[in-house]
This record gives sequence, structure tokens and C-alpha cells, in this order.
Amino acid sequence: MNPQTTRQIRSVRSNWYLWLFPLFAVLISAWLFREYFTQRGSTLMIAFSDASGLQPEKTRVRFRGVTIGVVKKVTISEDGKDVIAHVLLQRDAEHFAVKGSKFWVVLPNVNFQGVSGLETLFEGTYIAAQPGSAKGPRETAFKGHIGAETTESLEDTIIYYLETDQLGSVSVGNAVTFRGLKVGVVSLVNLSKDSRTVIVQINIQKKYTKLVRTNSIFWRKVGVQANLGFFSAEVKINSLESLMRGGIDLWTPENAGPIAEGQSKFTLSASPPKGWEKWNPKLEFSE
Repeated sequence: MNPQTTRQIRSVRSNWYLWLFPLFAVLISAWLFREYFTQRGSTLMIAFSDASGLQPEKTRVRFRGVTIGVVKKVTISEDGKDVIAHVLLQRDAEHFAVKGSKFWVVLPNVNFQGVSGLETLFEGTYIAAQPGSAKGPRETAFKGHIGAETTESLEDTIIYYLETDQLGSVSVGNAVTFRGLKVGVVSLVNLSKDSRTVIVQINIQKKYTKLVRTNSIFWRKVGVQANLGFFSAEVKINSLESLMRGGIDLWTPENAGPIAEGQSKFTLSASPPKGWEKWNPKLEFSE
């Protein structure tokens, strides 16, 4: 073996540790690659009426303040009517990829009920989420909404729809009451397809659905009622909650009709009908 070859062998042996750096780089890259795919969850497609500040790689999806996903890209639907947010869920948020899950864009809101969504002014727009039933079938395509939805649990409830020309003081989260008892909640407010009326979605607890009859009447709660005449005047002030928060009252006439099926539509009146205080039908409900 000549001296030059000997020197080369010694050089390689003395510098063998230099090969550790690229080896470590490959191992670290492989580990990061594995971590990325093990934490990667389902991809959801959530349709919104407009983008409303949604930004790829920036807009987060949150549940109770905890980030569970991120918007990866935003596209236009094939019919051009909606904006599709492609959301990548985290691995531990797979239970949101089920039928019944709800998603809505959080916007700043200030009203009599309080202040909400102001964190978006500093942190940017985000999508709030509410999981569906744990036993529900898997689903990856959803219809999202702009603005708040109720944060109350809607499990064991039945949906009904109320139609009105003017929404008034009714808003998402308001209570639906019967004899002053809360039996449901306003879960969603939207314009009708022709934009001529407002559709109010309410969720009534299942144990109270026997109270909802085909001829039941719904009206907006009024904080102050006045009956003025030439010789007398009567002013009635309802509860502080109805004065500040509004809501919807449910009542049924004396000759109660059959139990209304879920998804039934009713008219939401601006005020109660005359003589409603005398209605006292016997309506049995399940405990």
C-alpha cells in the first residue's frame, strides 16, 4: 500500500464523525415527517356564504378556546354560490368529522346580552365548532354560518321553524318559554331563500315537544306592554330578562290540535293574540 493511500484511509477514519451530521438530519426529518402524519386528522369542507376574513394557514378552528384545526385553503364552490374552507383537523379532533357538527365564523358582537367575539379584533377571524353526536355517521362536508350560533347543547331536541317579517329583538341563544319555563332555544337565524322573510330555527327539548301543537302560537317577548285609552291606561312590564334579552313565548289555544311533527313551520308574531291569558289547555308531556 503506497503512502498516499494510507493517508487517505487515515483521513477517512479520523473524520468519520462528520457523517453523523447528515445522518442526524435525515433521522430528524423522518421523525418530523412521521409526527406530521400521525397528528394529521381528517380534511373537512365547510361551505360559507362569503369568505369573511378566512385566510389559509392562519384561520384556526376552535372549540372552547382550544385550536382543533386550521384552514388550509379557500376555494369557490362549483355553482359559485358558496366559499369552501378546506379545514385540516388535528388527530385528536376526529370526533368533529361526524354528522351534526356545527361550524360558524365568529364575529365581534355587542348587544344587550353582552359582548362577544372581540378577541377577533386582535387575533383575527376564527371558526368556532360544536361536535355532533358521538354515535353519528362520519361526515366531512358541512354548511357553516356567519355569526354566532348557540353554544348550548342541542342533543335531545327537535327542530321547528318560525317565519316572520321582522326579527325584532330575537337573536341566537334566546330562550323559548312556555308559562315562563324555558323549553327550548333559538339556535339559528337566517333569511328565507327569496329574502322576503326571516326564518328562525328553534330547538325544543324532546320532553316538551308534546306542548307544540299544530295550532300553537309563537310570539316575540315584549319587555313593556302598554294599553292606552281615553279614561284608563295600563302598562305592564315583564321580566328583566325579556326586557334586556328578548326571546320567544309559546302558547297553545284551548282546543289544542295534534302534536306537531319536527321541522314544522309556524308564524312568529310580533305580539300575543287577544285573550291568550285565558287559554288553559291540558297538555301532557314526558318527564
